[in-house]
Parts: sequence; structure tokens; C-alpha cells
Amino acid sequence: MPSRANLQGYLVHAYTASTLLFVALAAQWILAGSFRLALAALAVTIVIDATDGSLARRYRVKETAAAIDGSTLDNIIDFTSYVVLPMLLLLRAELLAPPVALTVAFAMFSSAFGFSRTTAKLADEGFFVGFPSYWSIVVFYLYLLGTPPLFNTLLVFALSLLVFVPVRFLYVSRMTWGRSLHVGLGVLWTALCLVALALEPSTLRTLVLVVSLVYPAFYTVDSLQRDLGTRRARREAMTD
Repeated sequence: MPSRANLQGYLVHAYTASTLLFVALAAQWILAGSFRLALAALAVTIVIDATDGSLARRYRVKETAAAIDGSTLDNIIDFTSYVVLPMLLLLRAELLAPPVALTVAFAMFSSAFGFSRTTAKLADEGFFVGFPSYWSIVVFYLYLLGTPPLFNTLLVFALSLLVFVPVRFLYVSRMTWGRSLHVGLGVLWTALCLVALALEPSTLRTLVLVVSLVYPAFYTVDSLQRDLGTRRARREAMTD
């Protein structure tokens, strides 16, 4: 009979796998043209992804539920929810300028490279390497802000190229210091995004979206500063 620890470990895997329900709902709503509902479903997948890693470490799933490779399960689900479905929404909502297929193919290729790269996650240092394929977040803003297709296409190409650049972005759940600040701001950001999603197109919704962009901007700047600081400290250590 499985122990209590085994049961807890497999329940964490089940929690991760529950993302697939919202993946299926998002796909159904994208195909039906219900894009706001699809974005709401994708928002739930982000919440699950942001919390399952901490649960996996707390309940030691590599030991207690070793029959399932949690990293593989997580990567499969993340690639679907963060890459495939947002790209489908870009296509279905006609948010891109021609050549649409080329843009989507390049974005998916770069994300596949990022997901399969062995150095994509420097968990011990608290970083992702290259743009971490947060396409569901990008598409959320492009759709709700109603930005022009040409702008959207150029942004998608730019972020796709950034996957190959060795700049590092914060891996919040693995941060050694400053994590509480990012978690608190992340919760506030999530609440603002949900409010914006519930509002009809209006000046108020645009204002909420613009305010919500403060955290992504802070996250990016903090990532770059910490990356530069880490690299500088490493160089100084090598010269001593």
C-alpha cells in the first residue's frame, strides 16, 4: 500500500496535470472565438504553474512519486499552455500581420529550442536563460490592448530572437532573496489582469492594463540588474 507521502507526491502530479482541463477549455474557446474566456482559462494555467513547483519540492515528488517524471510532465503541459495555445489565439484572432504562418512557426521553433535546451533553467542560481516563452502573457496584452498587427508581429519576432540571447530572467520560485516582493507583486498583478479581463473595452480597462504592466517592467529590470550583478561578481571572483 502506498504511504501517505507517496499519496501526497502523486496528488501534486495530479495538481500539475489538472492544467490540462483548462488547456482543453482554452482550445475550445479559441476555436469558438470566445477569446476572453480562453484568456481566463490560460490565466488559471499560469496560477497552477506558479504554485506546483513549490508543492513538488515541499512534498519531495522526486522521491515520493518517482514513477512519474514531474519535469517532463511540466514541460509538456507548459509548452502547450504557454506556446501552442497562445499561438493558436494569435492566428484565430487575426492579431498578426502577414506572413502569419512564418511568424508563428518561428515563435514555436524558438520556444521549442528554449524548452529543450539543457541550460534553460539555472535553478540553483534562480534564473531562466533567454526569454522564457511567456506567450500567454504577451498575447493577453496584445489582445486586450488592441495593438496593431504589425506591432504584434514585430514584437513576437523580437521576443523569439531573445530566446537565443543568453540574457537571464528571474526564476521567481527559486530566488534566494527578494522572492516575497516578487510573489506579492505577482499576486497584485494577477488581480489587476483579472479585473481587466472582466471589464468591457473602455478607458478604465486600458488604464488597468497599463498599471498592471508595472510589474512585468519591474520583473524585467530586476532580472537584468541581478543578471549583471551575478556576472560581475563571478568575474571578480575569478580574478581574485
